[in-house]
Order: sequence, then C-alpha cells, then structure tokens
Amino acid sequence: MRKVISIILTAASLLVAGCGPNGADVTANRPAVNSAPVNSAPVNAANSAPNANANASVTSSDPNATIPETAEPERYRAVVQLKFEATGRQQTASMPPISANVGRDGADRRMEFNLPGGEQFVYLDKGGTNYLIMPKTKQYAILDKQSLGFEVRQLMMPEQIVAQVKTVRGVERVGEENVNGRQTVKYRYGSVADTKTNAGRIETESFFLIDKETGLPIHSETVSRSQNGSVEGLSGLRIVTEISDINTEPAPELFAVPPADYKKIDPAQVKAQVDLIFNSVALLINQAVKSAQSAQPTP
Repeated sequence: MRKVISIILTAASLLVAGCGPNGADVTANRPAVNSAPVNSAPVNAANSAPNANANASVTSSDPNATIPETAEPERYRAVVQLKFEATGRQQTASMPPISANVGRDGADRRMEFNLPGGEQFVYLDKGGTNYLIMPKTKQYAILDKQSLGFEVRQLMMPEQIVAQVKTVRGVERVGEENVNGRQTVKYRYGSVADTKTNAGRIETESFFLIDKETGLPIHSETVSRSQNGSVEGLSGLRIVTEISDINTEPAPELFAVPPADYKKIDPAQVKAQVDLIFNSVALLINQAVKSAQSAQPTP
C-alpha cells in the first residue's frame, strides 16, 4: 500500500515539476499548453517534489507573480474533495473522489472521514494534542507522528493547500468567475519543464479560483503531460481539489474533546484503523493506475 502511494507521489512530483519556485530556472515565455482548468493539489500532495533540476519555461509575463488573495480563515468548516486521473499512452483512468469534512477554530483543527460500512474517523488537533476519534465504537487515541503514519493533512487540509498555492510563482490573473454562488478570482499558471528524469519534458497548466470572501482556493486543478517520457507507465496526471459548503461560523462542538463515555485506547491498537483509511485511498489509486498502465502498447 505504501508503495502505491509512493508511486503516485513520485509521479505527481515529476509530472508537476515545473509548477512552483523550488529551484526551477525560468528561461523564457511560451504559448499556453491548453485551456483545461488546473489545481495545486498535486503540488500539495507531493510538496517534496524533486524539481530543483527542472529547467522550466513559464508562460506568464511576470515570472515572479503570485496569488495575493489566497488565505485560510481563522474560523470555518467546509468539505474538501480530491479527484485524481491517471493517463497512460492509450487510456485514461479515474478514481472515485476522496472527500473529507474539515474545520478550523483558531489553533484547533478537525478532519473527518466517512468510510463504507458506516465507519467514521475524526482527526482532531486540540490544544496541541492530536486525537483520533472513532464515534461508532466510542473510542479514541492520542496520536504521535509514529502512530499517525502517512500525514493525511499534507494531502487534503486547506492550510496545506493554501500554503502550496502561495508558493506558486509565474501566475497571471485571467478574470473572475461565479462558482456555486461564490465570487472568485481566477489565476492561470503554465510551463514547460525539462525534468531530466524518465518523465522527460513536462507541459503543465493550472488554474486557481480564489474565493473573494474567505481567500480559500475553492477550485484548483493541474494537468501535467509528458511530451516524451513516462513515470511508472504514466504519461499524464490530472488532479483537482475542490473546497465547498463553506461556513465561517463552525459549531463549537465540532472541536470538543472526546466525551467522558469514550474509551481511551493505546495508539498501537488504533494503527489498524488508521491504516484502513490509507488502504482505502491506496486501493482506489491502485485501480486507476493499473487501468492506465494496462493499456500500454507492447514494445
């Protein structure tokens, strides 16, 4: 399971290597790759992308332009949805969206996953303590990084998405849009990068729609395609992150510590439940990847 996630993050890292300021050498303006919308989720999911050697040509007229509006509110709740699409040479495969209910109240944060079978897992950061709460069994554990395992917040927490959007340089403002009743400012990023890896030269185009009221990037999407290579059989990735159902007055009980009738268990006991979340995610990703890879032509 970890290998599957590693493959995806490695592929995402390389296929979006031109997106962001991590050492990329901006050399010239180039025409836009296409008009597809795009997101910072891949950058967020693979924020250790090894792109320091990428020789990127950014399409913006100002290679240092950033997105000043993006921010995370001090208080809110919302739904974050992640969509992933893998492209092989002859086939494109999508996995079902992954969603989580998220919230923030100052320094306190909450992320809730609902899984098939009625299972529910709540990650709560409260007063510097990390809880994993299981309402169905009325149990909870206090987590450290060892028991938490793969850092889920790096993938879907708005604070991380916002942080990654802020690092993108070379964007251009292209207008405003109404998204589900919310007014947004739209930015575009485009580049062609030589990754100096098996991925070859990568075309990347991204669009970021920033909510005027909250500063949240409520729709961000990145499409990256290899011109002359592949990573683990993948020649392209499309990753979309959406933040919806935003409410800036979250109920205080969302951030309450586990009730007195909940049983505290050892973090080692909860490891299987934690792994269940990531096994479910990895299974969906694995199915999409295998579908795209299986269509590769025989040499």
